[in-house]
Amino acid sequence: MKNNYAYELARVIKVVRENPITNTLHLKLANQKRFQFLPGQFVQIGIPGFGECPIAISSAPQDAGKFICLTIRGVGELTKKLLTLKAGDIAFVHGPYGNGYPAVEKNLILIAGGCGFIPLVSVYENNKNRKDIKIQILMGCRNENLLLFRKKMQQAQMKHDLNLILEETLSKSFAAQKGLITDLLKKNKLLANATVFVCGPPAMYPAVVKKLLELKVAPADIYLTLEKRMHCGVGICQHCAVGTKYVCKDGPIFSYEYLRTLSEYQY
Repeated sequence: MKNNYAYELARVIKVVRENPITNTLHLKLANQKRFQFLPGQFVQIGIPGFGECPIAISSAPQDAGKFICLTIRGVGELTKKLLTLKAGDIAFVHGPYGNGYPAVEKNLILIAGGCGFIPLVSVYENNKNRKDIKIQILMGCRNENLLLFRKKMQQAQMKHDLNLILEETLSKSFAAQKGLITDLLKKNKLLANATVFVCGPPAMYPAVVKKLLELKVAPADIYLTLEKRMHCGVGICQHCAVGTKYVCKDGPIFSYEYLRTLSEYQY
């Protein structure tokens, strides 16, 4: 029987500075060759004396046999400690957990707010070279200094329909891109016959979902990534309940077809 709480040693093999408060850790696990995951799944990462926390995997599933990436924003004691790790340092990881995003069978629209592109970048990397679908990315951020994955986004802009908007602009080069994520939905024609994956601050979900529904996107084609305080990671403690389901076990990805049955998510 698998022990869901058994840690593995994870050695840092590379650190990428994404912005002043966010690093991407490239980790090699003790059983890396056997590690598999779906885009949208997460692991628990910890450091003795500092606790553990759930972090979405931000690398491509096809690289899972070599390494995994965790993109971490320093907002608390543990995450700030994780930002101090350098190549050769050790952390402890267990997982993966959660359900991940469904397989992409239509065109793909990715809508990200803030650091919401962290789990979505795994979806993008998993589908970016497909010839049978089109990909559209709508991304919002507070300002240009907090942007993530700049190199990946430059590559995506050359190949796919990428649109960026900022709540505040700090330089003239970004002056024309000021606004909110909903402004992108108003300005850009969405891909037809598409599945939409949305990830960002919970406060942005009502406006985004309402606009998608106005644009005749079916609830079954909209998927939201939920954030809840998770403790056990395996659906036992019930801290992350969403209706009859749990974010840690049945999520963090939920279709709006399910969520709209709950009063909290009736947008």
